Amino acid sequence: MIGDEILRKKILIADDSHENIELFKNIFADIYEVVVTSDGKTAIMELFSKMNSISAVIINIELSVVSGYQVLQLLNAKGVTEKIPIIMSAQDLSQQMELFCYNFGAVTILKPPFVGKVLKQRIINIINRYQKREKLAVAVKEQNEELQKQNRKLDIFYDDFTEVISDIIEFRDTNSGLHVKRVKGLTKIMAQTYMHLYPEAGMTIDVIERIVRASATHDIGKISIPDCILLKPGKLTDEERQVMMSHTTKGCEIFYKMPEMGDDEYIKVCYEICRHHHERYDGGGYPDGLAGDEIPLSAQLVSIVDVYDALVEERVYKRAYDKDTAFNMIMNGECGIFSPKILECFKYSRKIIELFIDTQQ
Repeated sequence: MIGDEILRKKILIADDSHENIELFKNIFADIYEVVVTSDGKTAIMELFSKMNSISAVIINIELSVVSGYQVLQLLNAKGVTEKIPIIMSAQDLSQQMELFCYNFGAVTILKPPFVGKVLKQRIINIINRYQKREKLAVAVKEQNEELQKQNRKLDIFYDDFTEVISDIIEFRDTNSGLHVKRVKGLTKIMAQTYMHLYPEAGMTIDVIERIVRASATHDIGKISIPDCILLKPGKLTDEERQVMMSHTTKGCEIFYKMPEMGDDEYIKVCYEICRHHHERYDGGGYPDGLAGDEIPLSAQLVSIVDVYDALVEERVYKRAYDKDTAFNMIMNGECGIFSPKILECFKYSRKIIELFIDTQQ
């Protein structure tokens, strides 16, 4: 827990000088248990066996078997210097070797003559700083874990939310429920391809997941469309078509009025997709006649897979086109104009998109 004391009550002394060992014992014995080793290899073994109880390590540079320099370098490579203060001691040391010690994580270098009280307080201050930092690191880690836990809960909520949206639409239109699930999968394929082909766009895994979740809501506005229009098997009249087209603005109004859900970016993407997934790159779409990159990328990605799925699936008003025909219709601009980048992603992903459709249950 954050408030628990970190149990580090020992100081490890790695020194082959009897005089130094006795000095350090006398200085620290009243507040720390002093663990003594006389060579570098033993010091390493002692440290790793007692890692959680060691407050600091004082290493004489001139150790036998494994030198103090080598011990320090190993501890640095193992990340120990980030957790435990490593203090070097030396009778005499060149500037070059001092720099070596500091570069490899030594917190300070002790040189004789040693003044007991001063040295004691100096080491205590170093230990206290490290332990405060360690407690802070523990607190930050716990907070991050809690945040990740909350994010996982939020992710589950969004998944559940989009599933509910899918069920609502499917209740109205038996085709749309499966259509929503297919659009989610196809949007993910397209977004991943876009990230791969156009890294300069700044697409990330998190952004992709947000767009995929939001894609399930693209037709939520259809809940406002009367059955006589939504389920009409024949061609719509101009008036009926205007009502059907209103599902874009009706859908985004739902998100505009929606109370705080904890992720403003998610609501923003839902709004963009609901309103603009029928816009076209040449300005020939609706409801706002946006052109080019005025159309949010999220809506562009959903738009092309929405059209493709509508083509390859049978609807009450049309037969299903085969995949080759659907692909060519989109590439030839028969279903409206899409951006060159979106078409390139669609072309690049064609095989995996067709396999996804073939295996979708």
